[in-house]
Amino acid sequence: MAASSLFHEKYEEIPADKAYSLQNPGGLVLLCTRGPTPNNSAPRYDFAPLAWCTPYEYAPVSKLLLVCDTSHKTFRDIQENGQFAVALPSFEMRGLIERAGSVSGFDVDKFEHLKVPYLSAQSIDIRIPKGIVAWMECSLERIVTEGTSGIVLGAVIKAFGVPESWKFRLHYLDDTTWYKPGERL
Repeated sequence: MAASSLFHEKYEEIPADKAYSLQNPGGLVLLCTRGPTPNNSAPRYDFAPLAWCTPYEYAPVSKLLLVCDTSHKTFRDIQENGQFAVALPSFEMRGLIERAGSVSGFDVDKFEHLKVPYLSAQSIDIRIPKGIVAWMECSLERIVTEGTSGIVLGAVIKAFGVPESWKFRLHYLDDTTWYKPGERL
């Protein structure tokens, strides 16, 4: 059966405030950063789940575009030190992601508060939660602010991952819709 006849006349209206879900790639990432503690005595490492991350350049190095809430600590950390890591969580990390998204890095050290074991990045001073399938260490290229969203453009310095990491990625659409990749075509 042709796709055009398969979907013929089965379209439903999507509310304008949910239209993003039609394009959201869903490949969830953990944005990992480092910033000062409130009293500036020592660095505080943080991570936050993001659903909007995409490559925008491939040569001579990969470059990424992330969309962050400008009120979040991870965004402020990037503004302050110009470095970050993008970690790709496995579908087994859903519980951690939900817990991490429910607390603010301004209020707690998420690694300590959530008792998260971590890896150290290779080229920048960033902590990365253990259990991820891949990560990219990045330097900030620039930030574009639009309303309450910060569009972060970064260049990959180094990247690491397990073979075929795409198979193990956790995908997110909204708080009730999580999924993992299906069969390879």
